Amino acid sequence: MVPRSAYISSSWPKIEFSLFLIGEILSIPCYIFIVYHTLTNKRSRQSLHNHVILILLFYNFLQLILDLPMTMGYSRLGFVSPFSHSLCLLLQFINFGIWYGGIFLMFWTSVERHILVFHSNLVRTTQKRLLFHYIPLLFFSLYTPILYFYLIFLYPCNHVFIDSGVRCGKMCYANSLASWFDIYDSIVNYIAPLLLIAVFSMALIVRFVKQRRRLQQATT
Repeated sequence: MVPRSAYISSSWPKIEFSLFLIGEILSIPCYIFIVYHTLTNKRSRQSLHNHVILILLFYNFLQLILDLPMTMGYSRLGFVSPFSHSLCLLLQFINFGIWYGGIFLMFWTSVERHILVFHSNLVRTTQKRLLFHYIPLLFFSLYTPILYFYLIFLYPCNHVFIDSGVRCGKMCYANSLASWFDIYDSIVNYIAPLLLIAVFSMALIVRFVKQRRRLQQATT
């Protein structure tokens, strides 16, 4: 008699694939609608707080249409399909360069909300908007994509791709760079931004509550 757990484990990849597929099909028109509405509405398009959202949507859309289908296929089949070296490099770039780019954009969003809400004078003039909005936005948007584009596409190392490993296995630069880069990558590109997102988000809530109390005290 076949144990019940065997049926569950054998059917789970199909269930997981179906759930991902339904979510992907539903999310694509949502992405298109939000981006279209934001870009065609002049006020929404010019609002500073929407700029980072548009870039985040673009990054997430790349993951949705390129990385997620390959992950779904791997989960269902147990191997990467279709399998090619160029596609493997692209998937690795999206999974690291674009994904980490999204984290840094979320970090900048958590910081910029303080500027837009409590220090709006810093973005009133063209020069100040360039300094406190556009330059940081450009930096946090491109830092990790440029870094990982170099490491994945340009760094001199021997690529070894396997179709049995998700995203074609380990990236070749991981075996060539000094050990300090792994520490830098983990702390600077991942742990620190996530912690700072939480800190700045909680600080924003605290500032809102304090300001609300001051306004209530001023009106009583």
